[in-house]
Amino acid sequence: MKKFLLKLAIIALPFLTLALTLSLLNMHYDTFNVFHWKNIRFTSAEPNKNFVKTQYIIHNPKKFNAFIFGSSRVANIPQDFLPKETDGKPLRWYNMTHSEGIPAEHLATIQTFLANGVDIDMILLGFDSTMMYANISRHEKELLRMPFQVYEESPMRFYAPYLKNITAPSIIREVNTYNTAEMKAETERFYEWGGCKSDFSLTENPQMDRYEIGHSGYSQKNAHKDIEEIARLCSEHNINLVLFTSPMYQTLYRNSVEDGYFDFLRAVAQKCEFYNFSALNNYTVNPQYYYEWSHYRPALGLLVNKILFGTDEDRERIRLDAGDKSWGVRVNANNIEEVVNYLQRQIEHYMESSSEE
Repeated sequence: MKKFLLKLAIIALPFLTLALTLSLLNMHYDTFNVFHWKNIRFTSAEPNKNFVKTQYIIHNPKKFNAFIFGSSRVANIPQDFLPKETDGKPLRWYNMTHSEGIPAEHLATIQTFLANGVDIDMILLGFDSTMMYANISRHEKELLRMPFQVYEESPMRFYAPYLKNITAPSIIREVNTYNTAEMKAETERFYEWGGCKSDFSLTENPQMDRYEIGHSGYSQKNAHKDIEEIARLCSEHNINLVLFTSPMYQTLYRNSVEDGYFDFLRAVAQKCEFYNFSALNNYTVNPQYYYEWSHYRPALGLLVNKILFGTDEDRERIRLDAGDKSWGVRVNANNIEEVVNYLQRQIEHYMESSSEE
């Protein structure tokens, strides 16, 4: 029996050595930065920002007290024009947005923050049709989006898929030639703000094939309840919560409406008040304000900021330029049907105008 076990160990040793070597290499090259969250590296692969940012904040619980939540579509809300205080308390903002971020994940993150002594005085949360189809159970299987709470429940379960992930040759080359000094400014910006440097230029000569999009559907019928729970939690902890919808590009917006987006807005409005930027106007039909069909540029994010936190003069001027008197209007249970009817007429007018061209 001992000889058999010895032979088995000898046979298994090369495989165990190979597996350990691959795991160590994957840990070193760390495509999604889960092992390097304290010193993030920027490569062509996007980091798992849900995990990296959450780890960073709970290890620095007093550094920030105001947070932007949302998907990557919300990431381009710039620091410029964010409020400097709320209820007399100075605000220190951090951008918690991450790929396909949905309110269910934001709720979990807020709960994690509160459980770890993170100060929260204000939250700005943007949402759109992403939460009509994306869900946590799917994200738990994706290395780019695996939620921090998987790590909280079981570090082994969280890290195992990353250790088994084979690093792409292109990432290996980028890590081997990574210049920390050259990336110092971007690294500091990530830890001081969480977002990219604001570039308020517009897209020149947009490639229109990048602005077309198909239908994603509406499978998450109860996603609005996560927003309701966030609102309840914020009220319980005296956190100033501002909700708003993304100014989606017209192709994404129209397809989302066909998939049931107005029904989703109706569901949210029954319990929560939000500012609506999902509409058709001179900004949202202009591809120059977008990188492609999914993400708007900081120039448009700045206009959202000014409507949310600016003066009446700011709002009047922006809405006049938009050709949309109701852009960024507050929506709740009392006016949701009026708003939806207005938005539906917008679409009908847009379709009629397009067919005449």
